[in-house]
Amino acid sequence: MPALLPAVDVVVIGAGLAGLVAALDLQTAGFSVRVLVAARAAGGRMRRRRLPPLDPALGPGPWVDAGGQWVGPDHTRLLALLDRCGIHRFSSPCEGATVLSWGGERFPFHGFFQGFAEGDPPPVPAADWADAMAVWQRFEALAASLPATAHPHHQPESAALDGGSFGDWIAAEARTPFAAWTLAYFCRAVGFLGPAEPREVSLLHVLWGQRTAPQRLHPEAELLHGGAGQLPERLVAALGEGVVRCGEPVEAIHQSDPPGPVEVRPNVGVHHARAVIVALPPARAEAISFAPPLPPDRQELQRRMAMGACAKVLVGYPSPWWRELGLSGVAIGDGPWVELCADSSDPATGAGVLAAFVVGDRYRRWSRLGESERRQAVLGDLAAWFGPRALNPSGWLAVDWPAEPYVGGAFAGWMPPGLWSSCGDALLRPHGRVQWAGTETATSWAGFFEGAVRSGEAAAARMRQDLGI
Repeated sequence: MPALLPAVDVVVIGAGLAGLVAALDLQTAGFSVRVLVAARAAGGRMRRRRLPPLDPALGPGPWVDAGGQWVGPDHTRLLALLDRCGIHRFSSPCEGATVLSWGGERFPFHGFFQGFAEGDPPPVPAADWADAMAVWQRFEALAASLPATAHPHHQPESAALDGGSFGDWIAAEARTPFAAWTLAYFCRAVGFLGPAEPREVSLLHVLWGQRTAPQRLHPEAELLHGGAGQLPERLVAALGEGVVRCGEPVEAIHQSDPPGPVEVRPNVGVHHARAVIVALPPARAEAISFAPPLPPDRQELQRRMAMGACAKVLVGYPSPWWRELGLSGVAIGDGPWVELCADSSDPATGAGVLAAFVVGDRYRRWSRLGESERRQAVLGDLAAWFGPRALNPSGWLAVDWPAEPYVGGAFAGWMPPGLWSSCGDALLRPHGRVQWAGTETATSWAGFFEGAVRSGEAAAARMRQDLGI
């Protein structure tokens, strides 16, 4: 029988970035907190690892981010937190040519397009490029009608936009296969919280993602020396010994009426608190039983707001050799497995690292392969972009996020058609003395680290008000 722990002011469920930020803000304000984590370590989808070598004699490779990795200049709350923790940044490597693969051809070019075009266009047929840019202009004009710092479902036009899928809109707007692919690729690779296939996700959701987290603000401008995953480690240390308790998946939250202590029941023992913050993706919160029960719209939200289908693959080399070929290490295309990869090499290490993403239907096919087949699939696509040297890596880490216990997908959760309209209010509406946090709940930069930080800060502010400070 575990020892009975003293009651605290607030129990935070989940030790991703949002939960840790909320806990630290409350602790700084003078409240007692306890953080419960289902996994064996804190961090959630913000997790780093040493890149495993393919030859054990080589020893562990550089730190790499198994989850999210990029930050941008408009991520003001995250940047302030990084500065407080003494974590240093460097510019994302991008010198050299981008490689596009399309229709079986390879097109190096000195530019990039992901929501908007920079530099030179790729040398695809002019009609294809013109159609893609015209469709993007119509997409951005539609997105501009939505709020930039609020949830979108109360706008007059929201119901109509929420009634169909992004795939339906692409089919109606794009005249060429290339234009259709550029939008579908963006839905998968950037994700709009997902990633998801266009047929799966609400048009309103995708438009709002573009409005509140626009690529024009360069959210992937920088990487972090030593990996982004060190930030949760430092926040856990700042909270102090014993505050964060790992390996305690919460099974139930019971609130008494009239109000007494809230009972939080993990797999072992019971924790008592004045209030609770659930800092989990809605799909993960579905595993918790609530008494009194959650309202129907919150239950539906948790059932239907699926996590993105995405595997992240980190491929290591002794050096970033692609730069010798005049290539940036950034590549996009309609390959069979990988649609996006980016140079993620930390200049402090000298090693080369490519981060590749297998998403959506490609992920579902890839996940059914054996381990060696998975590796050859990804390396084959990298070789099509960069040449045969890509086939001989020194390190390899494949993170199958949908198969990760207590996570179930990446980058974040997304809304299918109709869910914003029917259940959008349930994202943030408190349930008695339970508040919600997590990057999915943010009103701007949702799906990014910045959204997680803002949501944690906002949940802590609401909790301070509820508890009287």
